[in-house]
Amino acid sequence: MSPTGNLFKRLQHLDESGSAERLAARKKRQDKSNAEILQTFLAYKLDHASEKMQLGIGIGDPLTLLHEPSNEWDPNAVKVFWDDQCIGYIPKDMAALIAAEVPEVATGLDAVVTGLTTTSLRDAFRLQISIPIANASRRLRGLGVTSSFAWDFDRTSGTDKLRLVINCTETAFRELQQLLAASYDVSKRGYSYYPTQDGRHYPWYLSITDSNNKAPDSEKIEQLIRSLFGVPSEATRILERQEKLKELQAIEEDINKRLDSSRAEERRLRREYEFNKAAWERRAEKAQAQGEEAIELAEDLENELKQEMDLKDQELQLALAENRSLEDQLEQITTEHDAMKLQLAYLEQVAPVSGQNDFGYTPWRNSNEENNPEDLNSRLLSSLRFIAGKERLKPRSCLELVSEQLCPGTLLILDSAWSSADQARGFEYGDQLFELLWILATSFRTEKIAGTPDIIAGRVFGSVNYAPRESQTIERNPKSRRERTFNYANKTVEMWQHLKIGAKDSENQTLRIHFCWDEQLNQIVIGHCGKHLFNPNH
Repeated sequence: MSPTGNLFKRLQHLDESGSAERLAARKKRQDKSNAEILQTFLAYKLDHASEKMQLGIGIGDPLTLLHEPSNEWDPNAVKVFWDDQCIGYIPKDMAALIAAEVPEVATGLDAVVTGLTTTSLRDAFRLQISIPIANASRRLRGLGVTSSFAWDFDRTSGTDKLRLVINCTETAFRELQQLLAASYDVSKRGYSYYPTQDGRHYPWYLSITDSNNKAPDSEKIEQLIRSLFGVPSEATRILERQEKLKELQAIEEDINKRLDSSRAEERRLRREYEFNKAAWERRAEKAQAQGEEAIELAEDLENELKQEMDLKDQELQLALAENRSLEDQLEQITTEHDAMKLQLAYLEQVAPVSGQNDFGYTPWRNSNEENNPEDLNSRLLSSLRFIAGKERLKPRSCLELVSEQLCPGTLLILDSAWSSADQARGFEYGDQLFELLWILATSFRTEKIAGTPDIIAGRVFGSVNYAPRESQTIERNPKSRRERTFNYANKTVEMWQHLKIGAKDSENQTLRIHFCWDEQLNQIVIGHCGKHLFNPNH
């Protein structure tokens, strides 16, 4: 038998039984499974078929593809080399795609033989080529260059049969062929060398007819393929994407309508605002005119009452002097009353000590005794507070007066406290701040030295000005915790304990003092004396 006949039998055997060469080709494809796979074939003249068959090309053999821009017939021509010899070219349309989208073909692009068949008359030699492409462009993927399962109906075929084009492995193609052959007549099958009507490339094709030799129902074919592979046809994919696009367009139209409605409402509210603004401006002008009239009337009344006020001025001064005396007495009595209430509340919580009276404390001396220390301290605090209010002392001045002049060694003022006090120099209630710092350095410190708990020792400030903790919302907030954390003497302390003045947003009327008790130093450590620190609820 001629060498050509032997080669033909060998090729038939390889195609039907799956030889070692086919297994090697499959393994090589698996080694490059991370890349996209471009399927094509070898183009040549029919009269060269016998010559190609005698070369001994086998499935799994490596190939090299090289762009030939100097080709006089096609500048996009791509040569195919096997065993260092040129065996043909890539088809023209596929060569143009490879030359434009795969730059590696300029220096040599690796490929592999994955299919090898011939006709019974040995007048054609079909060699399928698989080209792994590591980074396929969007255009290549759009034209079917993919290693995943994909299929579609080829609308270029006649009405007497239904032609399917498929992109998949050879094993999946055989499974699909067996699936369809169970219900339909598979008239033709094999490698698909040409692109479909939409320009996509599929390596396999099947032509099927029903029992009446007519094209079967495409919907039944699609249901059958989807039941096995779970993949719809590309036409169905496009239709589903178009329907989804319509849904999105409908949603977009609805959003646009709602946006137009919102803009119309915005314009209405803006017109209403402009109208109300004009009305408010007219009212303001009217109020200003009325105010000017009131000022003129007040000036007239002032002139009329001036003589009467001069006559009663002396009487008023006497009344004010008497009032100040009564206020001083009231403040003294109130201070003594609050101190007695705090002492009583504290002593009620501790066990009575042996040798004392039934109430566990020493009775206070008459406030009218000579050299009464409580009376002197009260009068001193009242006088200093009056001076602080009259002189409008700033927070820094109050800190310096108490910590350095009046009660040295009792307070440890951190740099952060001095800085926050300087920032709050517009604070208006210096008398209240001085009083709280005085009590903090004297009464509160005395209670802490005696071991009194914070919640009891804090009663010396009254229920309004003192808070032993912050709310859970503040203590759990990271920013609030950072602002209330201070460092001194190699220590990091969270100062939740604080004194408060005012509850307004104005920094000139609101102030906070964050502090802690240091048992080792026997001092009150003040980390902040200024504006209200961060509150996530505000």
